[in-house]
Amino acid sequence: MPADDVGADTASDTQRFYADLVMHHSSDAVIISDPQRKALWVNPAFTSQTGYAIEDISGRDPGTVLQGPDTDVETGAQIDVACRQRHEIRVDILNYTKSGAAFWVDLKVTPVYDATGRHTHFISTMRDITERKMLEDQNEEMRHAEALRQSERQLLALTSEWLYSSKSFDELLMVIKRAMHTLIPEADGALYIYDAPRTVLELAISWGTLPAFATHILPDDCWALRRGRAYAYGLKPIEFVCDHVDKPGMPYFCLPVVAHGETIGLMHIVFDGFEEGGLMRHMRNEVLRNRWDISLICAEQISLAVANVRLRQELHDKSVRDPLTGLWNRRWFMEHALRELTMAQRDARDLALISVDVDHFKQFNDRFGHETGDMVLKEVGHVLTRDAGGNVAPCRLGGEEFILLCVDHDEGAAYEQAERVRVAISEIALTVSGQPLPAITVSAGLGVLGRDGTVLEDIMKAADLALYRAKAEGRNRVIASLSSEVTIGAS
Repeated sequence: MPADDVGADTASDTQRFYADLVMHHSSDAVIISDPQRKALWVNPAFTSQTGYAIEDISGRDPGTVLQGPDTDVETGAQIDVACRQRHEIRVDILNYTKSGAAFWVDLKVTPVYDATGRHTHFISTMRDITERKMLEDQNEEMRHAEALRQSERQLLALTSEWLYSSKSFDELLMVIKRAMHTLIPEADGALYIYDAPRTVLELAISWGTLPAFATHILPDDCWALRRGRAYAYGLKPIEFVCDHVDKPGMPYFCLPVVAHGETIGLMHIVFDGFEEGGLMRHMRNEVLRNRWDISLICAEQISLAVANVRLRQELHDKSVRDPLTGLWNRRWFMEHALRELTMAQRDARDLALISVDVDHFKQFNDRFGHETGDMVLKEVGHVLTRDAGGNVAPCRLGGEEFILLCVDHDEGAAYEQAERVRVAISEIALTVSGQPLPAITVSAGLGVLGRDGTVLEDIMKAADLALYRAKAEGRNRVIASLSSEVTIGAS
């Protein structure tokens, strides 16, 4: 044999030896298939990785053997298309071992051609990437969880902003309803507030899809109120259902609402459909724990917002309420009278003012003392509040002077209103140290939009002039206008 041929054979043998080393000792699984993708040979790593020997898959498409129920169908279709077109393809795909265990592989399928360009084989290499996929899934779960937490933080911050922006309790309730439905969409809920005597908690608002919540609950019906702290049912091995819960079995939270150190209400959150046997237990508990944390934050924010609204309301009331009678004061009257006058002119509606003054008020102070005078003013204020009809706002301007802002009242309606309170005040019977006080009477005068002017000061002046005439004509009477006849109540 020529020396050149011997050298060539030696080199060829060396290459085959190295190829054998690679094919048999590589940690990547290798499959050699014919052009129809029928398996011809596998390396030991394939058998170690999948549990299949060449005898198990010889003459079969490896994909039909390895792919299973959770393998992505679209990925399998991509492999089929690439093989039909004799293109190299590399994909991540879920395979199954002979024992049925799922594992992920980085699969590369390469067509092989001979020296003439004829397609002769496919070589498929598979690298096990299950651990990498698990890490990727964990990272994705962590990213997803962090995104959820970020979204929750943003929603909580937005909720807090709206809660603290509420000017009234009604606005606050509206914000709470919307916020809780958004933050915990899978739960229904209700907010209960103590009544004035603190004997029951009354339903203020509710949200969700449950048919109805109880209209009121007793404090002793709730474990949270009895124990003085938030209570979660459905998360611990030892727990008891609150008496106010109509449908036992569903997880729920009861969270006291506290303002200025005083429990003023209860937030009740119910997870319908979260009973045992519904969601898988670990998923159910994970969701509930997350919602429990959110609920605690919400309850704290709602408590602070309620305290804020109460303080704001108290300060506002002090600035617009007369401290002695509880009626609106001059400041409130001037602001609202101007607004109502503007609206009445714009909408062509009626408006009237009734000036009221207590007759001979000085004698109560002089003869019986200022405490008695204050008692008379309180009783007059009480009657004005009690007997004020719809759209009537009684105010105290100062001393013994009162005024009634009468929206949608023409002269006739305003006169009837004035006469009604005049009669009611004349029926007041007060005693001091067991001695009856003299009868309390008032005089009243009317000012009417249009007839007496279109400016607030002009209407007030007309009402005062009519009042002075009532005083001059004997008191205890109502004068509708300077041009009308004197109307006598009781001389």
